Amino acid sequence: MSLSLLVVDTSNVDADDFGAVLLQNGSLQLATLALSTATLSVTLFGNHMQVTTSLGDVLLTDDSALPTKVADFKKILSIEGSEAAELRYETFDLANNDDPTRVNSLVVFKAGALKLVFLEKPMHDLYVFFMKFAKLKSLYDAARMAAVQRASEIERMGFDVSISSPIVIFPFDPQDSEDQFTVRLGEVTAKNSFNGALQKIAAALSGIQLTSTTSVDQRASTLKIVDDVTISTSVEQTQNIDRSKVFDSPDIHVSLLDTKWGATY
Repeated sequence: MSLSLLVVDTSNVDADDFGAVLLQNGSLQLATLALSTATLSVTLFGNHMQVTTSLGDVLLTDDSALPTKVADFKKILSIEGSEAAELRYETFDLANNDDPTRVNSLVVFKAGALKLVFLEKPMHDLYVFFMKFAKLKSLYDAARMAAVQRASEIERMGFDVSISSPIVIFPFDPQDSEDQFTVRLGEVTAKNSFNGALQKIAAALSGIQLTSTTSVDQRASTLKIVDDVTISTSVEQTQNIDRSKVFDSPDIHVSLLDTKWGATY
């Protein structure tokens, strides 16, 4: 049995698209991944390095023979917004820098809202397809070990993460009905800051929503099951506490706030 991945074909995509990746299991074509743009830039000046990469619109379409009532149900994975993802990594020259708020490196990650349409048979076929790459596990293990060793050397890394609300759509009967159950997992944000030995991390999951949409007499009706739930948390971590002098200060303090119900933990 043959397995194909990263077969570039642009005959069935728009002229503005960067290209297409066909996913095939033997002679069976499973899906097509279209990517409009991909950029990578590296800037070096002195001891400062900046690496920036971005991906444009991403679209994964189901190529199976499964018919659907709505054409958009065949768009298994798509992006809402102008860019799928942007990642920036910077390192800084901190020679003779006594600023207590300094960071040695910074990671900034921004991602648009990914929309996933869950079609049971196509998703199962894609799962089986990617599981056949398990033979690459040795390469994955080597990369993981290198990453773990490198992580132990990283100190005072700042991060700023913002991921727009991922959307998962579960069609009730994709072949004969437009009805669907929609889960918005909420926008994810996380950011940290330093002040001497104290590190503060603020993270939030906002806009969690569950809705059910049904069609009656060709008119869509939406029922909100869960709407606009926001959960935020703050973490304070203090390093190198002298326990011979300080007894009542914890290494880590965590607080959790549910703004929907006004509860704090």
